[in-house]
Amino acid sequence: MLNITSEYLSQNLKILHTDPEKFRALAEELIRSSPREHHGYYYRHKAWCQLGKKDLALADIDQVLNLKQHWVLYEAKGNVLRDLGRYQEAIESYNQAQAMDPERWSGGFGRLFRAECYARLGNETAALADCEHLRDEHWTPGLLGAPRGNKEEVTAELRSLAAEARASSKP
Repeated sequence: MLNITSEYLSQNLKILHTDPEKFRALAEELIRSSPREHHGYYYRHKAWCQLGKKDLALADIDQVLNLKQHWVLYEAKGNVLRDLGRYQEAIESYNQAQAMDPERWSGGFGRLFRAECYARLGNETAALADCEHLRDEHWTPGLLGAPRGNKEEVTAELRSLAAEARASSKP
């Protein structure tokens, strides 16, 4: 029988996209062999996301955070919460990620994801404040369902999302 390690799963992430159920089973094998090691839960959370089981993904990323604190893990939790439509909680998770390593966090997509959450809550000011920090040459294909395009297009989409959220919250 194959001894599943975090390195094996890391080197075989393609399985996550081609056969997420198999990847989940491999992650569970790692969890069985090393239940106090965070990687197995992290990889299983990725499989649950791929399988559309976001509540299970959230439980696993919470378990990861019980075992290890890292800004990337808080951003991953924010992404799951965002997918669940739990925008305020996602913002809180992104804030924790930013607080842990502001420089590295700001270089990724965390600001974009947090901006989208603010917009979906109707807070255009906060959304645009995050958007302002995106690089002028920013462009995204809509990673993980976030607003896509260049900085100007993202700004326009955030404004639209915030307006829709405010309109839908009026009695």
